[in-house]
Amino acid sequence: MTTSEALQKLQHYCSYQERSPFEVDRKLQQLGLPRDRHEEVIAQLMEDSFLDEYRFTEAYTRGKLNQKQWAPRRIRMGLNEHRIPRVTIDRILRQVDQRVVEANALYLVERWFESKTKEKLTAALQRRGYSFELIASTYDVVRSQRG
Repeated sequence: MTTSEALQKLQHYCSYQERSPFEVDRKLQQLGLPRDRHEEVIAQLMEDSFLDEYRFTEAYTRGKLNQKQWAPRRIRMGLNEHRIPRVTIDRILRQVDQRVVEANALYLVERWFESKTKEKLTAALQRRGYSFELIASTYDVVRSQRG
């Protein structure tokens, strides 16, 4: 595969949804492009605004926070898997409103209150990155509301 063919395929790949440079590099490997041309293609995608690490980090954070109700701790782990620099992760996660995190925890506890034991509910929320303190306080609020 030529560099221009790979570039064209990756422009489509990146225009479908935000991608991290790590995902693009992995896709280049799958396409069979020689390793020495990966940086050239990634640089061109960035120059043409098909690929933007900061934009990816914002979109990933927003999606995981609002759709999957992940807490910032779990989002950080996911971004680390995408090889996003710590500085970028910190900058984006500082923008996350703590009230949204607390509302998400409340939503999940209310949703699972009847169907899970307290231990299973706590474990499920900890997997999503919530602190034990937030889980315990939210659980107590829901338990007092439901009597």
